[in-house]
Amino acid sequence: MARPRSGTKTPASTPEPDARERLIAAGYRVLSERGYDATTVKEVAKEAGVNQGLVHYYFGSKDALLLAVAKAARQKYMDELKRLREETPHEQLAAASFAWGEKLLKETPEQFRVRYELFAMGLHNKELKPAVAEMLQCVGEEVALTVAAVRNGEGAKPEPLDHHYAAIVKACVDGLSLHHLLDESFDPAPVYALLSRIVLESQGITSGKKPAARKPKVHARRGRVPSPRRRAPRAPRSR
Repeated sequence: MARPRSGTKTPASTPEPDARERLIAAGYRVLSERGYDATTVKEVAKEAGVNQGLVHYYFGSKDALLLAVAKAARQKYMDELKRLREETPHEQLAAASFAWGEKLLKETPEQFRVRYELFAMGLHNKELKPAVAEMLQCVGEEVALTVAAVRNGEGAKPEPLDHHYAAIVKACVDGLSLHHLLDESFDPAPVYALLSRIVLESQGITSGKKPAARKPKVHARRGRVPSPRRRAPRAPRSR
């Protein structure tokens, strides 16, 4: 169990062994359902079934609690993506990654709500901005590792282009899910499928197949090789 913040007072009642984890789980549920402004320390403690004083004991403030919630959600996302990368055959990784991402869009919209609340926290609270930026960088690095594995094989280190692909995919997924959260009549699935096809085809990948082998550069001029000229028959000599 993580140690409480320094300088905080020990609560009157003895903390339960899993109180911190329960508060984070409760904070995730409340934040995803009600948003940052409507989330209160009292409501989170009630949802977790613990004393309200434990929130200040472990986290010190509402913002610190919600930042811990966002970090836990980020870690879960990164662990799942890493496991997908390690357990999926290389030739299937590209298609499997997009299928996994589409599943997240459909089945766990609450994680995107938490993500957007995290963005808002970073924009409105200068003290939290560096921590929010660091979390975004960690997620981007994990996505870039997956892109590098697709493009250059398992264990490949991300190159600048891998990070560019990762940024494009993340930005598009965030935009699609945000659109859907604000307008439930908008279906992101076909747009996501188009995004998948565009990205995969840009690397010569179709239907989960390996990238097409690149043809070596030919430095010689293209065109037909001229056939050797035939000599005309010599005329017979006159005697």
